[in-house]
Amino acid sequence: MLSLTAAVLIVLSQIMRLALSRLLGADWATTPAYTLTYSVALLGMGSLLLAVTAIYTRESAALGKVGLIGYLTAFLGTVMVAGDWWFEAFAIPMIAAAAPAVLDLPLAGPLLVGAIATVGLYTVGWTVFGIAALRARAFPRIAALLVLVGGLAGPLALTTPYQIPLAIAIGWIGLTLEPESEGWHAAAPPPGPTFDTEVRQ
Repeated sequence: MLSLTAAVLIVLSQIMRLALSRLLGADWATTPAYTLTYSVALLGMGSLLLAVTAIYTRESAALGKVGLIGYLTAFLGTVMVAGDWWFEAFAIPMIAAAAPAVLDLPLAGPLLVGAIATVGLYTVGWTVFGIAALRARAFPRIAALLVLVGGLAGPLALTTPYQIPLAIAIGWIGLTLEPESEGWHAAAPPPGPTFDTEVRQ
Protein backbone atom coordinates (compact mmCIF):
# COMPACT_ATOMS: atom_id res chain seq x y z
CA MET A 1 0.00 0.00 0.00
CA LEU A 2 2.87 2.40 0.79
CA SER A 3 4.43 1.79 -2.62
CA LEU A 4 1.18 2.37 -4.47
CA THR A 5 0.52 5.52 -2.43
CA ALA A 6 3.98 6.86 -3.26
CA ALA A 7 3.52 6.11 -6.95
CA VAL A 8 0.11 7.80 -7.14
CA LEU A 9 1.21 10.92 -5.23
CA ILE A 10 4.41 11.38 -7.22
CA VAL A 11 2.75 10.91 -10.60
CA LEU A 12 -0.14 13.18 -9.56
CA SER A 13 2.23 15.93 -8.43
CA GLN A 14 4.19 15.71 -11.68
CA ILE A 15 0.99 16.01 -13.74
CA MET A 16 -0.18 18.93 -11.58
CA ARG A 17 3.14 20.73 -12.12
CA LEU A 18 2.92 20.32 -15.88
CA ALA A 19 -0.73 21.30 -16.14
CA LEU A 20 -0.98 24.12 -13.59
CA SER A 21 2.26 25.83 -14.56
CA ARG A 22 0.94 26.15 -18.12
CA LEU A 23 -2.59 27.01 -17.09
CA LEU A 24 -1.71 29.69 -14.52
CA GLY A 25 1.41 31.03 -16.19
CA ALA A 26 4.30 32.85 -14.55
CA ASP A 27 2.26 33.92 -11.53
CA TRP A 28 1.28 30.43 -10.43
CA ALA A 29 3.91 30.41 -7.66
CA THR A 30 1.78 32.94 -5.78
CA THR A 31 -1.39 30.83 -5.96
CA PRO A 32 -2.69 28.20 -3.53
CA ALA A 33 -2.41 25.69 -6.39
CA TYR A 34 1.38 25.96 -6.18
CA THR A 35 1.46 25.11 -2.48
CA LEU A 36 -1.01 22.28 -3.06
CA THR A 37 1.08 20.83 -5.89
CA TYR A 38 4.30 20.76 -3.92
CA SER A 39 2.53 19.53 -0.78
CA VAL A 40 1.39 16.53 -2.82
CA ALA A 41 4.98 16.10 -4.04
CA LEU A 42 6.25 16.29 -0.46
CA LEU A 43 3.79 13.62 0.67
CA GLY A 44 4.92 11.52 -2.28
CA MET A 45 8.54 11.73 -1.17
CA GLY A 46 7.59 10.78 2.38
CA SER A 47 5.67 7.77 1.11
CA LEU A 48 8.59 6.86 -1.16
CA LEU A 49 10.97 6.82 1.81
CA LEU A 50 8.69 4.45 3.70
CA ALA A 51 8.11 2.30 0.62
CA VAL A 52 11.78 1.82 -0.27
CA THR A 53 12.53 1.02 3.37
CA ALA A 54 9.84 -1.67 3.36
CA ILE A 55 11.10 -3.06 0.05
CA TYR A 56 14.73 -3.13 1.18
CA THR A 57 13.83 -4.70 4.52
CA ARG A 58 11.87 -7.44 2.77
CA GLU A 59 14.57 -8.25 0.21
CA SER A 60 17.78 -7.17 2.01
CA ALA A 61 19.36 -10.62 1.71
CA ALA A 62 18.81 -10.74 -2.05
CA LEU A 63 19.91 -7.13 -2.59
CA GLY A 64 23.17 -7.67 -0.69
CA LYS A 65 25.81 -5.04 0.08
CA VAL A 66 25.23 -3.20 -3.21
CA GLY A 67 21.57 -2.91 -2.33
CA LEU A 68 22.41 -1.58 1.13
CA ILE A 69 24.68 1.10 -0.33
CA GLY A 70 22.03 2.00 -2.89
CA TYR A 71 19.27 2.09 -0.29
CA LEU A 72 21.15 4.32 2.15
CA THR A 73 22.30 6.73 -0.56
CA ALA A 74 18.88 6.82 -2.24
CA PHE A 75 17.23 7.42 1.14
CA LEU A 76 19.47 10.41 1.85
CA GLY A 77 19.03 11.83 -1.65
CA THR A 78 15.27 11.43 -1.43
CA VAL A 79 15.21 13.20 1.96
CA MET A 80 17.03 16.11 0.32
CA VAL A 81 14.55 16.20 -2.57
CA ALA A 82 11.75 16.21 0.00
CA GLY A 83 13.43 19.21 1.63
CA ASP A 84 13.37 20.99 -1.71
CA TRP A 85 9.66 20.25 -2.10
CA TRP A 86 9.03 21.65 1.40
CA PHE A 87 10.83 24.84 0.40
CA GLU A 88 8.86 25.02 -2.84
CA ALA A 89 5.53 24.49 -1.08
CA PHE A 90 5.93 26.94 1.79
CA ALA A 91 8.79 29.39 1.11
CA ILE A 92 8.67 30.02 -2.62
CA PRO A 93 5.11 31.50 -2.60
CA MET A 94 6.21 34.10 -0.03
CA ILE A 95 9.36 34.93 -2.00
CA ALA A 96 7.38 35.12 -5.25
CA ALA A 97 4.97 37.60 -3.67
CA ALA A 98 7.50 39.77 -1.81
CA ALA A 99 10.65 39.61 -3.96
CA PRO A 100 9.99 37.86 -7.28
CA ALA A 101 13.31 39.03 -8.72
CA VAL A 102 15.09 36.69 -6.31
CA LEU A 103 13.65 33.70 -8.17
CA ASP A 104 15.29 34.87 -11.39
CA LEU A 105 18.79 34.82 -9.90
CA PRO A 106 21.07 32.05 -11.21
CA LEU A 107 22.07 29.24 -8.89
CA ALA A 108 25.29 30.10 -7.13
CA GLY A 109 27.18 29.62 -3.88
CA PRO A 110 25.68 27.38 -1.17
CA LEU A 111 22.44 26.98 -3.11
CA LEU A 112 24.29 25.54 -6.09
CA VAL A 113 26.30 23.23 -3.82
CA GLY A 114 23.09 22.03 -2.20
CA ALA A 115 21.42 21.40 -5.55
CA ILE A 116 24.40 19.39 -6.81
CA ALA A 117 24.53 17.35 -3.60
CA THR A 118 20.80 16.66 -3.78
CA VAL A 119 20.67 15.44 -7.36
CA GLY A 120 24.04 13.70 -6.96
CA LEU A 121 22.98 11.57 -4.00
CA TYR A 122 19.56 10.91 -5.52
CA THR A 123 21.10 9.84 -8.83
CA VAL A 124 23.83 7.63 -7.40
CA GLY A 125 21.56 6.07 -4.79
CA TRP A 126 18.68 5.10 -7.05
CA THR A 127 21.04 4.01 -9.85
CA VAL A 128 22.92 1.68 -7.50
CA PHE A 129 19.66 0.43 -6.00
CA GLY A 130 18.38 -0.28 -9.53
CA ILE A 131 21.53 -2.25 -10.34
CA ALA A 132 21.12 -4.25 -7.14
CA ALA A 133 17.46 -4.89 -7.98
CA LEU A 134 18.41 -6.23 -11.40
CA ARG A 135 21.10 -8.48 -9.93
CA ALA A 136 18.83 -9.76 -7.18
CA ARG A 137 16.12 -10.94 -9.59
CA ALA A 138 13.67 -10.55 -6.72
CA PHE A 139 11.45 -8.10 -8.62
CA PRO A 140 9.87 -7.97 -12.09
CA ARG A 141 12.72 -7.24 -14.51
CA ILE A 142 10.99 -4.29 -16.21
CA ALA A 143 10.22 -2.74 -12.82
CA ALA A 144 13.86 -3.09 -11.80
CA LEU A 145 14.90 -1.50 -15.10
CA LEU A 146 12.55 1.40 -14.40
CA VAL A 147 14.25 1.92 -11.02
CA LEU A 148 17.54 2.15 -12.89
CA VAL A 149 16.05 4.55 -15.45
CA GLY A 150 14.64 6.65 -12.61
CA GLY A 151 18.08 6.77 -11.04
CA LEU A 152 19.83 7.75 -14.27
CA ALA A 153 17.23 10.52 -14.68
CA GLY A 154 18.27 11.83 -11.27
CA PRO A 155 20.04 14.95 -12.61
CA LEU A 156 16.58 16.06 -13.77
CA ALA A 157 14.79 14.90 -10.61
CA LEU A 158 13.90 18.44 -9.57
CA THR A 159 12.10 19.00 -12.86
CA THR A 160 9.09 17.26 -14.31
CA PRO A 161 8.19 14.58 -15.47
CA TYR A 162 11.42 12.76 -14.69
CA GLN A 163 10.35 11.18 -11.40
CA ILE A 164 7.55 9.23 -13.08
CA PRO A 165 9.61 6.14 -14.13
CA LEU A 166 10.82 5.64 -10.55
CA ALA A 167 7.31 6.16 -9.16
CA ILE A 168 5.88 3.53 -11.50
CA ALA A 169 8.69 1.12 -10.62
CA ILE A 170 8.20 1.46 -6.87
CA GLY A 171 4.45 1.04 -7.18
CA TRP A 172 4.92 -2.05 -9.35
CA ILE A 173 7.48 -3.63 -7.04
CA GLY A 174 5.36 -2.91 -4.00
CA LEU A 175 2.33 -4.59 -5.53
CA THR A 176 4.34 -7.77 -6.12
CA LEU A 177 5.56 -7.87 -2.51
CA GLU A 178 2.78 -6.43 -0.38
CA PRO A 179 0.48 -9.47 -0.04
CA GLU A 180 3.15 -11.17 2.06
CA SER A 181 5.19 -8.28 3.43
CA GLU A 182 2.22 -6.31 4.75
CA GLY A 183 0.42 -9.29 6.16
CA TRP A 184 -2.54 -9.37 3.80
CA HIS A 185 -2.71 -13.13 4.26
CA ALA A 186 -3.29 -14.01 7.88
CA ALA A 187 -1.59 -17.10 9.21
CA ALA A 188 -3.88 -20.11 9.32
CA PRO A 189 -5.02 -21.01 12.85
CA PRO A 190 -3.58 -24.21 14.30
CA PRO A 191 -5.79 -27.22 13.63
CA GLY A 192 -8.21 -27.96 16.45
CA PRO A 193 -9.87 -31.24 17.35
CA THR A 194 -12.30 -32.56 14.78
CA PHE A 195 -15.87 -33.50 15.53
CA ASP A 196 -15.03 -37.21 15.30
CA THR A 197 -12.17 -36.78 17.77
CA GLU A 198 -14.42 -34.98 20.23
CA VAL A 199 -17.07 -37.75 19.99
CA ARG A 200 -14.50 -40.49 20.60
CA GLN A 201 -13.21 -38.66 23.64
